[in-house]
Amino acid sequence: MNRGLRQTLVSVGIFGAILFALVSVDARVRDRFRELVASGDGLSPWGDRLGDLVGALTSAVRHQSIENAPMLFFAVVGGLLFVFMARS
Repeated sequence: MNRGLRQTLVSVGIFGAILFALVSVDARVRDRFRELVASGDGLSPWGDRLGDLVGALTSAVRHQSIENAPMLFFAVVGGLLFVFMARS
């Protein structure tokens, strides 16, 4: 498997994991995701529902990162240390 495909699959997997975590934690994201998957009310276009989901995601990420800043900082530093340890 070439490197570009592997990195793409890892990126998609990480995005899916973050989306799953936010859907399970934040009610706003859960509602928007449910509307997107269940085709909403049938009146709004798919792009509008996707835009609403992206707006809810950015709001939830911003809110969660401000509320949990120390934990976010710890996770980022721990992830960087893991990457550097795995490379050497």
